[in-house]
Amino acid sequence: MTRTTDQDLLSLNIPGTRIELDARTAEELGAFEEQALTEADALASADIPSEHLPEQSLDPEGEGA
Repeated sequence: MTRTTDQDLLSLNIPGTRIELDARTAEELGAFEEQALTEADALASADIPSEHLPEQSLDPEGEGA
């Protein structure tokens, strides 16, 4: 098991720094969290007039028309 110190964690703020983490610590730090947008959220955030969007993308809940 890899021992992670506070200094190791602080060094993560330095670009290019690599430290070895065990899976449990990495998960606690959010390494495996899915933060992807849905297609509907991506289209809603784009500056595209609604008349240029596909019909099924007009529903804000991500469900087709």
